[in-house]
Amino acid sequence: MDNFVLFLPETLALLTALAVFLLPIAGASHRAAWGTAIGGGLAMLVAATATLSMTGEPFFPGIYHVDFFSQAMKVIFSAGLVLVLMLGGDPPTIRRGAWPEYPLFLLFSTVGMMMLVSATELLTLYIALELSAYPLYVLVALNRQVRTGSESAAKYMLQGMVASAMTIYGMSFLFGFAQSTYLADIAARLPEVADQPLFWFGMALTLAGFLFKLATFPFHFWAPDTYQGAPHTVVTFIATSSKVATVAVLCRVITLLADHADGGTGESLRTALLFCALAAMTIGNLAALVQKDLKRLLGYSAAAHAGYLLIALQAFSPLGVTSALFYVLGYFAMSYLVFFVVCTVARERDLVGIDALSGLGRRSPFLGLCLLIGVFGLTGLPPTVGFIGKWFLFSAALERGQFLAVLIAALNSVVALYYYLRLIRQAYLVPPADDAAGRVPLAPLATAAAALSCIVVVWMGTAPNAFWQAARAAANALAMTP
Repeated sequence: MDNFVLFLPETLALLTALAVFLLPIAGASHRAAWGTAIGGGLAMLVAATATLSMTGEPFFPGIYHVDFFSQAMKVIFSAGLVLVLMLGGDPPTIRRGAWPEYPLFLLFSTVGMMMLVSATELLTLYIALELSAYPLYVLVALNRQVRTGSESAAKYMLQGMVASAMTIYGMSFLFGFAQSTYLADIAARLPEVADQPLFWFGMALTLAGFLFKLATFPFHFWAPDTYQGAPHTVVTFIATSSKVATVAVLCRVITLLADHADGGTGESLRTALLFCALAAMTIGNLAALVQKDLKRLLGYSAAAHAGYLLIALQAFSPLGVTSALFYVLGYFAMSYLVFFVVCTVARERDLVGIDALSGLGRRSPFLGLCLLIGVFGLTGLPPTVGFIGKWFLFSAALERGQFLAVLIAALNSVVALYYYLRLIRQAYLVPPADDAAGRVPLAPLATAAAALSCIVVVWMGTAPNAFWQAARAAANALAMTP
């Protein structure tokens, strides 16, 4: 019975997916499938919250571990699923015939993410990675403009498959050194293999698939194209839950390597990750400066924020892991706010220019406020979580004496200030191009979700202690995983 309870969030997700699959066959409307998915997501949220204090292994020892870290991530994934579904069950940018399947693929991807954060064995980790990724490939292709959706999905999938192949190849190196696919066995062999360059080369390849999902250099090229061409609500899911899952897995790997990455060949991996971080934030911010498409701009912004996160993770320290977990939760809320604005303002548009924000502050004061809080957070301005979150990220690098890296990151934040403030200027200082443009209608559920996100962004920025302690508890649980 205890094992069943430990796997309860995933079980509820699978049962909800089965129900959503069967409802259209039984003749139910897509609205019924959408409502069922929201109900299942709320049940998953309750189950994940109820199991926060539990620890154990529901399956064979060593392949799947449940603790505060994994369950806290599942709380976020369940909330992310519900928040995205609250944006609407009939998203116009998704072809109408796919509306019943839309929540199904979101559920499958969420199941993969939940398994990803509990997996403690290489093959389980890889299967969970693919399970979380393939539904997203399908969702991106569901754009009502078939050509646009197919092109975006093809680019996303092909690059993802290359990164996935690199990951499984890297895992074969790790297996060769440890003679086991269990992370605990690999950790036990680390003192013996830490001076082997080939081991760290295999580890770098293993990280490729996760760096791809995070949109970090050199695996960031998919982000602007996919963000631009995918349906709005699908991009919202990719920009929120998917990023949290990736950071969580990277935190697990970093914790595994933390005691053995100092000096010798382990330092090469840290140097490579630092280079990827600095390149991602620099390329992302500079490319975003010239973008006229809003979602494409946000795609490059995602690459830049991946660089900020990697600045902390490459420190291979408890502070770095805690900072990354804290920041990615704030990034989740900030991104959701901005994409809520995109989904609402451009509900009937497939391509969203920055000019779509013109006069937003007068046309819809609430949407203008959401954009303001979300953009201030992404910029890193107080009193939002973006400011204190970056402070924590940079502190992890400074703890390692990497002052130059932090200076480059800070300069990148200044560069980002320009294109983020362009969005605020467009919303508050530029009148609408269309004189007939009126007030923007707001859906009650989506409005409630956005209001909650606003509270989280400001709360984390002004009183971060509770969230910081939760992130620290998750990092400590991760460090104690066998």
